[in-house]
Order: sequence, then C-alpha cells, then structure tokens
Amino acid sequence: MKKIYPFGPSITENELKTVEDALINGWRDEPYKYVEKFQNEFAAYHGRKFGIMTPNCTSAIHLLLLGLGIKEGDEVIVPEATWIATAAPVVYLGAKPVFCDIEKENWCLDPKSVEKNITKKTKAIIAVDLHGNMPNMTELLRIAKKNKIYLIEDSAQALGSVYKGKKAGSFGIGSVFSFHRSKTIATG
Repeated sequence: MKKIYPFGPSITENELKTVEDALINGWRDEPYKYVEKFQNEFAAYHGRKFGIMTPNCTSAIHLLLLGLGIKEGDEVIVPEATWIATAAPVVYLGAKPVFCDIEKENWCLDPKSVEKNITKKTKAIIAVDLHGNMPNMTELLRIAKKNKIYLIEDSAQALGSVYKGKKAGSFGIGSVFSFHRSKTIATG
C-alpha cells in the first residue's frame, strides 16, 4: 500500500542555493543577513512596521505580552479551542487566561462571549486564526477599543488567510506566526 502524505516542503534549486549560501557565507560579515531580510519582508507583507524572529510562536506570544506589560493578576482572554501555546505565556507571567467560547462557523473567538467575560482585570484578547479561519475581527477590534484593551492576533495557522481584504497578521497591536513543519510555510 502506497502512503499518501498530507503535506511536505517544495524544495527547488533556489532553496538549495540559498541554504548553501547561508551555510558557507552566513558566519562573518553578514551573520544575520537572511534572518533580517526575512523579518523585514515578512513584516512589510503584513503591513507591520517591525518583525522579530523568535525560536517559536510560544516565545513570540510571551515576548509580546511582556512588552505590553501584562503581569500577575491581569486577565487575558483566549479561545477555548486553541493550542496550549496561546494560553501558556499568559500563565508564565502570572496572569490568568480567561477561556471564551468559539463560533461554530469558524472555530474562532465569539465576540459575544468575549464581551461577557471582560472584567476590570482584562488587559488583552488573543484572537487565534484557527486552521486558516479568522474570527470576526471587526467586532473584536471594536470591543478592544471600547474597553481600552489590547488585541493580539495569533496567526500561527493562517499565513495567507484574508478577512475583508486584510491579511491575517495585520490586526491588533501585534501578531505572531509559526513556521513549524505543520504550518502553512515551514522554515529551518
């Protein structure tokens, strides 16, 4: 019986040449050439001013929350259907993840549930673009603005997705992506 694989990389001569160049020349004069080029182009593609590579998406969420001043006693709203990496950094900081319902149409945060769960301790909402689907960003942005809280977009699974003409990763105060081998684009 022949195996059918669900995904895999497309590796052309261009990728091989680029990796070879990085291995041979990426040590002395321009050790971060490819990282910096990728960060800048990726940020620009999403209409973001900055892009910073981290070892993984969990670290990116952690650093973003730290940069926003999330601390012990704060609350951060997250969807109840997500990977542990969305909520774990909230816990690392001593804050409390508040799990909200998702919409059956897209498996993403339900704005009505978000609104019901906002308290005086709520400092941020992490909206996850799950399986390439995107939540109702119009409503989530309205809710965040009305309550003066941050909206963070976890776009780990949504590279290339679009909501009302805007790319996944272009919403809120900051967004994060993943290039794990199971994601839309894998890197090494």
